[in-house]
Amino acid sequence: MNWDELPGLFPALAEPERWLPLLKAHLAYIAEAGEHTRVTAVAPDDAIQRQYAESLETWRIAVEALGAAPPEVVDVGSGGGYPGLVVACVAPETRVSLVEPLQKRARLLEAVASAVGLANVEVFAQRAEEAGRGRLRETATLVTARAVAALPELLEYTTPFARAGGIIALPKGSAMAGELAAATSAMRELGCEPMDSVAMRPAISKTVSVALLRKVAGTPERYPRRPGVPGKRPL
Repeated sequence: MNWDELPGLFPALAEPERWLPLLKAHLAYIAEAGEHTRVTAVAPDDAIQRQYAESLETWRIAVEALGAAPPEVVDVGSGGGYPGLVVACVAPETRVSLVEPLQKRARLLEAVASAVGLANVEVFAQRAEEAGRGRLRETATLVTARAVAALPELLEYTTPFARAGGIIALPKGSAMAGELAAATSAMRELGCEPMDSVAMRPAISKTVSVALLRKVAGTPERYPRRPGVPGKRPL
C-alpha cells in the first residue's frame, strides 16, 4: 500500500491535501525516533497499511457507529500515536487525549504533535489506571486502544474514560470471539456492553476486526484498580 491510496480508501475524510502530509511527517518522526526509542514492531515497509490504514479504518468504523465524529477521544497506550495521533491529523475538530505510560514515548508524542502543528492533542504520561481516576474519567465519546492487552484486562483500562452513551472501539485479531466471551464479567462490572464486531475491509486487513462496546452505566469508583492489578487479576 502507498500513501496515494489512502484518500480513495477513505473518501469521507475531507481535505486529504491537508492531512496526508501530516501523516507522512508523523511517519518520518517515528522512523527517526526508532533509532533511540522503541516505538513499534511494525516494519517500515508495512507501516502505511498496518499503522495508518488500520488506524483510519478503526476511526471510520467508530464514526459510523456513533453517527458523527466524536468531540472527545481518549487513546489508551498510544505508543507511536496509533490510532490517536492519526485521528488527530484527520479530525482537527476532535480533541484527542493520548495516554502513554512510558516517558520516552510520551515525550515523543508531544514532540510530534508540536512539530506537525496539532493543537487538538494532549499527552498524559501516565498509566491508564492512574489517568482513569483523573480529569479524563468519563469524558470521552470514543475510547480507543490498539495492541495493549486481552479484552478482560483492556476493558478496565479503557471503560473508565468513556462517558455514558460513548463507544469503546478496540481492533482485535482472530482471538476476538474468545476474548469477548471471556470479558462478559468485566463488561458487567465496568458498565459497558457489546454492540458489534466489524471486520475491516479486506483491502486494509483480512484478519483485524473492531470490537465496539457502548458505555451504558457509570463505572464504579473502585475501578480502575491500582497499577498492575488489572493485568495480574483480570475481571
